[in-house]
Amino acid sequence: MAEITIKKALEDAKEKEILAYEFYKKLENIVSDLGAKSIIRELAEEEVKHKEFIEKVIETGKIDEFTMNTKCYYTDLGISKIVIPEVITEDLSVQDVLRIAMKHEDNSRIFYEKMAERFKGEEAEEVFQKLAVEESCHRNNIQEIYDNIILSEN
Repeated sequence: MAEITIKKALEDAKEKEILAYEFYKKLENIVSDLGAKSIIRELAEEEVKHKEFIEKVIETGKIDEFTMNTKCYYTDLGISKIVIPEVITEDLSVQDVLRIAMKHEDNSRIFYEKMAERFKGEEAEEVFQKLAVEESCHRNNIQEIYDNIILSEN
């Protein structure tokens, strides 16, 4: 297996953020619920911020001047493990959209945690740790919205 370089890992991370943005934009265009559309739009904007962060790190080779939220913890209640729709349709509920988004953010966090571990002891480790924490924060925000919706319905 070929050795992955820091630059290649960052390029892969940038591509992951672009794909996440595209995913959320497609989802936004499909879903009809206005509340779900608003949430999805915000998630897409966050992915753009991540992409820009990664681009600046690649460009400058420095991370110390770039700040991201570094403290965000959540309790995983397993909501993203609930069966999510395999096909995205316009009649998805806000809850379905939020579960899909949680799963997506979980996968991104796991990716960044693996990259941080891969580059342990190198400056890139901090970049990937920051991105993993950001994804945890997104996940936490989505979880909070989900919880509020569930509580308001019960």
